[in-house]
Amino acid sequence: MPGEVVARAPGKVILFGEHAINRGQPALSAGIGLYTTCRLRQTNAAGIVFRSDAANYAELRMERAEVLALGNAVDRFRKFEDYESIRELARRDFFAPQQYILASALRDSLPLGLELEFSSDIPRAGGLGSGGAAFAALATALGAWTGLSEERERIADWAHRGDIVAHGGIASRLDSQTSLCGGVIRFTTAAGLGEPVPFHPGLTLVIGNTGVIGATSEVNSRVRRWLAESPDGRMRYFETIGLLSRTALGALRTGDWPELGRLMTLNQLVLEKLGVSSPELERLIDAALAAGAYGAKLAGSGGGGIMVALTDGVHASAVTGAIQASGGEPLTPKLAVPGATLISDTI
Repeated sequence: MPGEVVARAPGKVILFGEHAINRGQPALSAGIGLYTTCRLRQTNAAGIVFRSDAANYAELRMERAEVLALGNAVDRFRKFEDYESIRELARRDFFAPQQYILASALRDSLPLGLELEFSSDIPRAGGLGSGGAAFAALATALGAWTGLSEERERIADWAHRGDIVAHGGIASRLDSQTSLCGGVIRFTTAAGLGEPVPFHPGLTLVIGNTGVIGATSEVNSRVRRWLAESPDGRMRYFETIGLLSRTALGALRTGDWPELGRLMTLNQLVLEKLGVSSPELERLIDAALAAGAYGAKLAGSGGGGIMVALTDGVHASAVTGAIQASGGEPLTPKLAVPGATLISDTI
């Protein structure tokens, strides 16, 4: 095994398919030029050390046995569908998802001494896939560490296990697959792996960050309860989102921005019906549309976080200014960037 491995993975933005992805519908998403880097290093000193540049989560030291015990506990919680215990674990331990990945990937091969360091320029809990990027970067580093980099399904499974903990027990692979694959992908839970899709090079988005943190696990739980109240009638909303995702493929490929924007705005209306939007999101969406955006919607689990506006070179500046004037933080990272990559490894 190499002594040190460094990998990085991009964040993501969901174009279509939030919440419907967990109900058998397709989603479209793109990698963005904001990144999380993971440095994995074996040490002579006993103890597993996790470090992060995230505020209030600088360092955590654990024994090897504790990491493996956490992995066994999460497996047990999942077996009995004890999702509340997984949510509680994630609430009290910032590094629990990374521990679950380590325990699942290495098991008896987990060394006595290991250091993991994470640095990121992706806003946390904002819908841009900060968690998925961290898990994809860690899984990519572990792939090099174990010599299993070519086993795509195994790497995908490792990364997904981080999202399982972070999202409260149930999570699609959409976030981590977008970070692993990069570009623009179509994803379904049935396929399990992202499928690259063609897109027009003129695709231009302005992202608006509300600054409001929406806890993904709590929003997901609320949607599950809402659906359970009337499953036969309310499933049609998720099916509608799936239809919008499928219809969007043609407009995305040809650059029919008015049509793609119309579909995005329709997707937003359905998400509002699901109860996952917020006044802050809708204020930025309305401002972007008034400034000339072709369409706009929330992106991610909702409850806060980000929205995205589809625009072009003519209107991008006005849309950016409108989002900022309405209290949001506009972001314009590169779109459809390459996926997770190995930066270095040393023996």
